[in-house]
Amino acid sequence: MDNKKLDENVIEPKTEVSSETDTHDTTQAVSEPQEESANIQPETEKNSVSPGFIFNLFFILVVAFGALGGGYYLYQELVLQQQKSQALATELKQALSEPARQISSLQREQQEFSGSITRDMKGLTDSQTQLNERVAKLAQRNPNHWMAEEAKYLVRMAGSKLWLEKDPSTAASLLKSADDRIESMKDPSLTPLRKALAQDIASVSAIKSTDIAGTVLSLDSIIENLHQLPLNRADVANAAKRIESPEMSESLDDWRSNLAKSWQALMDDFVVVRKRTTDSAPLLKPDQQWYLVENIRNKLLQSQLALYRKDQVNYRQSLTLARKWIYQYFDLNSPRTEETLATLDALSTLEIQTASINHFKSTALLQQLVLHGNVMVNEEPSL
Repeated sequence: MDNKKLDENVIEPKTEVSSETDTHDTTQAVSEPQEESANIQPETEKNSVSPGFIFNLFFILVVAFGALGGGYYLYQELVLQQQKSQALATELKQALSEPARQISSLQREQQEFSGSITRDMKGLTDSQTQLNERVAKLAQRNPNHWMAEEAKYLVRMAGSKLWLEKDPSTAASLLKSADDRIESMKDPSLTPLRKALAQDIASVSAIKSTDIAGTVLSLDSIIENLHQLPLNRADVANAAKRIESPEMSESLDDWRSNLAKSWQALMDDFVVVRKRTTDSAPLLKPDQQWYLVENIRNKLLQSQLALYRKDQVNYRQSLTLARKWIYQYFDLNSPRTEETLATLDALSTLEIQTASINHFKSTALLQQLVLHGNVMVNEEPSL
């Protein structure tokens, strides 16, 4: 019994085991399809990608590219800023270098100016010293040295008056004044100098002075008054003097006498005789007077030019032709015409002379007197 009970006890668990086994088998059976379906689902998920995953991946890529673009833009901006900073630094350096260069240039110029001022001051000091020494030497010389200087200056002025201004009379006066200065020195050794001055004075005094300025003014007066000279015109209306008709006799017996008187009156009215006071030259029309006056004016201007050029031949030819035209075509009974012709006759006799000497003999001797204090006669005077 006990064994049966044991058997039963033993069997019951077996039944339970079997039931558990069945349950387990059933559960296993039920769970196996689930596991198979679970195993199939991951494989399906592994084989197909979900849209969410693609979107996330695309978003991540967009963000990554945006980050890369932003980083590259920031890098470019940073490089650009660095370049601008470098350019600004370069410009600032150049802007600062220009004032520095100008300052250095001004400093060099100031140094050079200071050096030049120093040199000029030194030169002025040396010049002042030399001048003082020269004044001291001159003070120790003979007081007649100043007379010699003044005589030399007067001779130089005489040369200017003679050769530049064509004034020999003033030149002779200046030479005489220079001789007076030499005479006041009371030095017998200066006799050769005074002899040379006397020769110069004689040569200049021999030159006849030509009053060029006065002659030109006289010609100007004639030119201005040409239009006032009256032409030698013939007035036909007043030139013929009518003879009064003789009285006729009323008697028939005097018919011969009356006929002769009538014939004489007819001949007097038909033929008119006029006399001229000039040579046989054609009379000018009134409208031709302007051309005549201009031609005469031209000749007088040519005579003035020849006078300035010291051309004696052209001067006289121009005056002669102008006088000839005035004599032929203008009224000789007019006082203006007579005065003009008389003036032209006087001007045509003018002698134009030039200086025949080209240097003064006393110039070299005066130069020796000023430089050496004496006159060296044994030396040939140089020009």
